[in-house]
Amino acid sequence: MKLMISVRDEHEATAALVGGADIIDIKNPAEGSLGAGRPETIAAVVRAVRAAAPVSASIGDVPNLPGTVALAGLGAATCGVRFVKVGLLGARTDAEAAGLLDAVSGALRMANDTVGLVACAYADAALVGSLDPFALPEAAAPFVEGCLIDTVIKDGRTLFQCLPEEAISRFIRQCHDRGLFCGLAGSLQQADLSRALALGADIVGVRTAACEGGQRSGAISAKLVERLKNRVKGLGCRVWDEEKEKSTGRKLLPTH
Repeated sequence: MKLMISVRDEHEATAALVGGADIIDIKNPAEGSLGAGRPETIAAVVRAVRAAAPVSASIGDVPNLPGTVALAGLGAATCGVRFVKVGLLGARTDAEAAGLLDAVSGALRMANDTVGLVACAYADAALVGSLDPFALPEAAAPFVEGCLIDTVIKDGRTLFQCLPEEAISRFIRQCHDRGLFCGLAGSLQQADLSRALALGADIVGVRTAACEGGQRSGAISAKLVERLKNRVKGLGCRVWDEEKEKSTGRKLLPTH
């Protein structure tokens, strides 16, 4: 299982790398769960990280406007990231989700064939009227490399407080059955990492638990990232080799 740390800028990215983050995820917490960073910020993070880790960039908790979102995805892809993440806040149905992801994936192919798309649904979808998260893997499979489940409302509740383990496990299985990797996020704390690993998650995404003062708006702390990374190591990371990938049909997570 890989540790993804969400950062606001190149300084936080450096701290996350020092702490041992496997994936650097760029987002602007002030603009939402998957708030988008500015293009110059994304480019600065990519320069700072170099080839030390894959970099992903969020493009927002987006409305159901495929053309607008595709253009945002194209812009992020030109900044040198490995993944573009999109939060399907405005999509309500399978068809709407598929149409939006089709548009974004087409834009990414125009920019660079090496940029993968990650689609995010929300554990608290019923509270905001967005796509049922269990509809995401099927709708997204033709267009994405992986799926993420997060929380859109940041009120201190964690993913595991929004959904029971059985439901999260179901989401992970749905992703794996379609050859997609699966990430879990949503105010996850150190104690949640063992649960995520036990359920079979490929990635855990963290910000709050890696920030000074335990606040999402705080700065990323290298020491706190290191503590989280050591926790993941202590649990025993799952490594998928080529033979495993062939036998399961699942994509390997990139190392750079």
